[in-house]
Amino acid sequence: MRHFLFAALLAATTSAPAMADEVWSTSIGEVIYDHETDAGQAVLTYPLEGGEVRGIGYIDGLAGVFEGRSSYTGIWIEPDGMGSPACDYAITDPETGEPRQTWGRVEMIFTEPDFPSGWVIKRGHCFGDLDQVLIGKPVTG
Repeated sequence: MRHFLFAALLAATTSAPAMADEVWSTSIGEVIYDHETDAGQAVLTYPLEGGEVRGIGYIDGLAGVFEGRSSYTGIWIEPDGMGSPACDYAITDPETGEPRQTWGRVEMIFTEPDFPSGWVIKRGHCFGDLDQVLIGKPVTG
């Protein structure tokens, strides 16, 4: 019985990549799969111009999914006053519960279904069209 439990634990720890190990190279710098929310969102962070602060993307339904990936939607949030203009309406940060004025929608489309995979993210500001594109290539090795 102990051998079975050990084997099961070993398989659980080696079958899926560690979240923080998933990193993509983009034209704005490295995007990192940082952690997951209890609501099933993957939390991605990305660099903001001219600082140590990172923007945050909350991707619905991606948490723990490393095979059979397809297209996902979510939101991005940046600290107010850090570059992107404020929206007319605030949304609530899913983790902190704080209102945020600098946000928008995203669609994340994986180019291959299984880890490691690249993706294309389409991003819009506030309720606007998804008119910005970012391409991510997996960093491996």
